Amino acid sequence: SNSRILENGTGYLRVSSNGTGVFIDTSGGESMIDCLNDGAVKLYYDNSLKLETTTAGVTVTGTVSDSKGDLRSIPQNSQTSSYTLVASDAGKHIYISTGGVTFASGLCSIGDAITIVNNSASDQTITCSAVTMYLAGDTTAKTSLTLKGRGMATFLCTASNIYYGSGGGLE
Repeated sequence: SNSRILENGTGYLRVSSNGTGVFIDTSGGESMIDCLNDGAVKLYYDNSLKLETTTAGVTVTGTVSDSKGDLRSIPQNSQTSSYTLVASDAGKHIYISTGGVTFASGLCSIGDAITIVNNSASDQTITCSAVTMYLAGDTTAKTSLTLKGRGMATFLCTASNIYYGSGGGLE
C-alpha cells in the first residue's frame, strides 16, 4: 500500500524546478519541506517551521539538543558531598557544596569540557588522580587545586588524561 520513487540506474535521482522551488507537503496541505530556488531550504514539524537555511547559516526555531540535552544550556550535576567525576559529566557543570571533586584516569575524551561551580563560601579541593593537570598560564603540573568559595572553573581535556583548567578562584 506504499508508493515510492526508486532511482535504479547508475546516477542520481534528481528533482528539479524551473519555478519557485520544490515543495513536499502532506495530503492535507501541511508543509514538510520547502526548497526555494536561489534561497532557503525549510524543514517543518507538524506544519511548524523548525529549521531554515539562510545566507548567514542556519536558523532554528525551538530547542537544539543532542544526547546530553539542550545545547543552549549547560546541564547541572548537583553534588552535596565528595564527588569523583564520571564520563557522563563531560559537557556539564558540577555544582558542589562540600567535599571536593576528583578527576580520575580515563574520564574524558579529547575536547570534552567540565565546569565546576563551588556552591559554598568554603574552598573546595580538586584532586587530580592519575591525570596531568595544568592551570592556564602555568607550566607546572598540579596534583591538586583549590577552588575558592563561590569560584567557578572549566577544565578541558586536551589529550589522554591531560587537562587544562582556568577560572575565577582557581589556584
